[in-house]
Amino acid sequence: MSKLAVLFAITFTCLSSGPLLADDVKQRAQEAAASRFLLSDKGDAFDKETNLTWQRCSVGTTWKDGAGCIGAPKLMSLKDAKRFAEQAGEGWRVPTIDELYSLVEQEYDDPAINSVVFPNVKESSEGAPYWTVTPIDEMPMLIYFVDFMTGRVDGHTEGFSLAVRLVRSGK
Repeated sequence: MSKLAVLFAITFTCLSSGPLLADDVKQRAQEAAASRFLLSDKGDAFDKETNLTWQRCSVGTTWKDGAGCIGAPKLMSLKDAKRFAEQAGEGWRVPTIDELYSLVEQEYDDPAINSVVFPNVKESSEGAPYWTVTPIDEMPMLIYFVDFMTGRVDGHTEGFSLAVRLVRSGK
């Protein structure tokens, strides 16, 4: 078989399998969501593995049944994020690094989070970074964040503006 024929066969196979792969990822995400999370009609997701309840929408967006998260995430300093969580009441808070990183799905990319459970995670010029309250031990002036586009963990100072996803313990 000529090199051109082999290249054509590989290219055709890859191109024709593209939609199947996307459908497969979506199917796996739906199955994972059903087995790991209990989703409420109020826009909350209870994680049976960690015993945490998450707001499915980023702060600044609102849950609408059938449509997902409407609006744009509000970027804020860590101080403002903590104040917002306190005002939200009902035990809502900014998560620790371990809590937030538990949402990263290694097998997903762009976003690296289950988009069935947490829809409309959008990339900005900085990716999709979300605050935690955990300082970096080696550099306590920096606070961990998780980028949900890549699953990467890094640090910023408290005054930097990032997105926020609130959590609370238990149901």
